[in-house]
Amino acid sequence: MSNWGKGVINNIGWGQGANNDIGYGSIYADSNSGLTLLLKDNTAFIIEVDTTKAGTPSDQFQFTGAEGDYDVVAKQNNIVVATFDNLSGEETITLPSSGVYVLEVNAKEVSPFTGMRFNNAGDKLKITKNLQWGIFNDTRQQLFFGCSNLTEIGSDVNWLNNITNGNELFRDCSLVSLPETLTLDNLTNGENMFKFNSLTFLPSGMTLDNLTNGENMFRGNSLTSLPSGMTLPNLNDGRLMFTEALLTSLPSGMTLDNLINGENMFRNANLTDLPSGMTLPNLNDGIAFLVDSTINTARYSQLLVDMEDGNSNTNVLFHGGDSKYNTSGETARNLLIANQNWSFTDGGLA
Repeated sequence: MSNWGKGVINNIGWGQGANNDIGYGSIYADSNSGLTLLLKDNTAFIIEVDTTKAGTPSDQFQFTGAEGDYDVVAKQNNIVVATFDNLSGEETITLPSSGVYVLEVNAKEVSPFTGMRFNNAGDKLKITKNLQWGIFNDTRQQLFFGCSNLTEIGSDVNWLNNITNGNELFRDCSLVSLPETLTLDNLTNGENMFKFNSLTFLPSGMTLDNLTNGENMFRGNSLTSLPSGMTLPNLNDGRLMFTEALLTSLPSGMTLDNLINGENMFRNANLTDLPSGMTLPNLNDGIAFLVDSTINTARYSQLLVDMEDGNSNTNVLFHGGDSKYNTSGETARNLLIANQNWSFTDGGLA
């Protein structure tokens, strides 16, 4: 016969009892005379914190900007060292000593926990890892802004893939990679979302088809390439989006047909070529667009021809980096200057 007993904080424990029975019991005790081994709750919001970092006293952690009611289990080396029940909103817990802890946050049934919001304040420096999102489902902006010691996030990112506004969500963190499951399919506003992190690549499925505002989205990251399917078909504002990236090429389908503001978009990227379909028909601001890039002469010349043929905007400032143009490019460039009052900075006639 199998006997079941519910533990004090609803954690599942497997144990072999005297009659080979499985026990569902307390995190502290044997279950049905058997040894209890905890299983990770896949609904918990789980983070790693280092209480020695600046913020509250060195044995404390503040759930900065938290909303809802919750219980917390604190662990070190996978051993429970403290529990905190019936917390609500932004509360501060005092741990047994200073150090690194894994905190498992479980939502209450009534007014359940939904998330935290640091917004460059509170104990932003103490959170070091997000191990599991679980119950986290917060649609506010600036959630982890300023968490400069945060180096990784969990792969269960359904809530992230559903958000439309990611403004400053992970700004000034230290993320070195993103989960392959992160696609941001519904994102329209990515302003400052990953600004000043340490990313060198992006998930292969991150195409950002619905993104309209990408201002500063990946600024300050050392991206060496972009996903092959990233086309940005709806992007209007690309200001500083990839500034300081280490790109040498762009995905072949990236045409940027709806780009209006491209100021500093690829600054410092060192591009040598552009996708063949990129004609920039709606570009209205090309200030520092290709600074530090040298597009090959044939391709840069074709871009000038295409812009003269298809872009009717006036008074556009366009920076072509150190790229040079041939005679057909020169003709198109001169027409844009004479007829539409464009102004160019580039490498001149080849």
